[in-house]
Amino acid sequence: MTQETDSKNLKQEIIEKYQEFLLLEGKSPASVYAFCKDLEISEAEFYQHFSDFDQIAAHFWLSILEATQERLQSSPEWESFSAREKLLSFYYGFFESLKGHRSYALLILKSVNMASPRGAEELKELKSGYKDMVKELVAEGQQNNEIASRSKLNDIYDDLFWMQFLFLLDYWRKDRSAGFERSDEAIEKSVNLSFDLIEKNALDSAFDFGKFMFQNR
Repeated sequence: MTQETDSKNLKQEIIEKYQEFLLLEGKSPASVYAFCKDLEISEAEFYQHFSDFDQIAAHFWLSILEATQERLQSSPEWESFSAREKLLSFYYGFFESLKGHRSYALLILKSVNMASPRGAEELKELKSGYKDMVKELVAEGQQNNEIASRSKLNDIYDDLFWMQFLFLLDYWRKDRSAGFERSDEAIEKSVNLSFDLIEKNALDSAFDFGKFMFQNR
C-alpha cells in the first residue's frame, strides 16, 4: 500500500468517525485532541487533512455536489438537456443523494443560520462549487438564447441561484411529507419560475426589434 493510499484511507476514516460521533452524540467532539485520541492518531495526522471539524462538514456537502455532477454528466442524454433541465436534474439528484444522509445533514445544518448563511464555514465549499456550476449553465443558456443576457443581472445570476438553492435546502430540512414529495414540488416550481423570469421574453423581443428599427432607419 502506497503512502498516498494510506493518506486517502486515513482521510476517509476521519470523515467516517466524525460522522459517526456526530450522529451518536448529537454534537462535535470536545476537541481535536480528544477526537484523535479516540481514533488513535496524532493531531498532526488530523491537520494534514482538515483544519477543524467545520472543514469535515464542508467536505461532506462538496462531495455530494461533485458525485451528483459526475453521475449526471456521465449519462448519454446530459448534453442534449437545456440549462433548465440540467438544473432540475441536478437538484433532484442532489436531494435524492442527501436522503441517505439526512440525519447527518440536519445535524450540520443545526449550526447554520439559514437566514444569513454568509459566514457558514460548513457551506463555503458547497457555495463555491455550486456557483461554478451555475455560471457554466448560465453561459450555456445565454449562448443557446435560453437565458437573456441582461447587463445588470449577468454578474449576479450565480448569487440569485445560490439564494434559490439555500431556499430549497431549508425547505428540504423542514419537509415532513412522505418521500419528501413537497421538496420535489418546490424544486420544480422554483426552477420553472426562475427560468421563466430569465428567459428571453416578449419585452426583450420588443426591445431587440426597436433597437433593430432604430439602427436601420
